[in-house]
Amino acid sequence: MIYMNHVMKHTCLIFAVVMFVIINAQLLAAQTEEVNLDAVQARITTVSAMRARSRASAAIAPQVAAEEVVRLKLGTVVNAIARSANQDTIGGKTDYWYRVNLPNGQTGWLFGGLLLDYSASKRQELLRQIIEARLKAENTDFSDRQEIYNLATTSFNEAKDVSARAELELLKVLALANWALSLPYETKVSPYREWVKEHAAEVVYNEFAGGYQLRADVLWNLEKKYHTLPIADRIAWEAAQMWPPSDCEGDEVCRFFLSEGAIRYLGLYPSGAHAAEALKSIAEALTEQVITFANEKG
Repeated sequence: MIYMNHVMKHTCLIFAVVMFVIINAQLLAAQTEEVNLDAVQARITTVSAMRARSRASAAIAPQVAAEEVVRLKLGTVVNAIARSANQDTIGGKTDYWYRVNLPNGQTGWLFGGLLLDYSASKRQELLRQIIEARLKAENTDFSDRQEIYNLATTSFNEAKDVSARAELELLKVLALANWALSLPYETKVSPYREWVKEHAAEVVYNEFAGGYQLRADVLWNLEKKYHTLPIADRIAWEAAQMWPPSDCEGDEVCRFFLSEGAIRYLGLYPSGAHAAEALKSIAEALTEQVITFANEKG
C-alpha cells in the first residue's frame, strides 16, 4: 500500500511537470511566434524618424527596447511580410508589430499603431491625412517639423490636379508656419541660421513673442492664386488669424486694428464658412474705448 502511494505520488509529480512544460511552451510560442502574412501588405509611416527594431532571437518578441535598425522618414512606404502573434499597446494604441522590408535592404519590425494601410491610388489622400494629423500633434521639435514640411513639399510637387495642388500648397505653407514656431531664441547657430536666411521672405521675427512667425501676406497671396477654388475660403481664414507682430498689451484701439484680417476675410467671403467667427471677433474688439476713439477722430 505504501509502495502504491509512492508510485502514484511520483506519477502525479511527473505529470504535473510535463503539463507545466507543455503549457509554458505553448504560452511562449503564443507570445513570440511570427505569423507570415498571406500576401505582402504595403504600409506608410505616420510619424517622423520612426525606429525600425530588430529581434534578438525567435524566442524574443519585438519590443520598443529592441535594437534600432534604422530610422524612417515621415511618409515612408514599406512592405509588411509578417506580424507578431500578439498585439502590443504603446502610447495608447494597440496593434501588432510588423516585420517589413526596409529601404536599405534589411528587414525590421515596426509598430502597427504608427502605420497606415497604403495604396498608390489613394496616395494623395493618405499624405494629406498624415500631414494634417502631424500639424496638430503636440511636442514636436525642429527636426520633426522639418519632416512635415518636406513631406508637404513633396506631396505638392507630385500633385497634378489643380484642386489637390491648392490644398497641398496650403498644407506646405501651414507646415512652414508650424516649423517657424519651433525655432529657438538663439538662431545665429546652424542649422537655424541657414533656415532664417532661406525663408527670410516668408517669415518675420516677432520681438514681442520672442520668435519667428509666418508673414500673413504669404497666405493672402495664396488665396489670390486660388481665389476661384473652394479651398480659397479656408486659405483666407488662415490668413485672417495670422496676426502681425505687435505690443498692444492693454491698448484696445491697437488690438482692434489687429482685427484687420477678419475684416479682410469678410470683404472677400461675406457668407463664407467662417463669417460668423469673423463677425464675433470684430464685435469683441469693438469696445467703447474704440468707439470713443473713432468718434474723436471724426
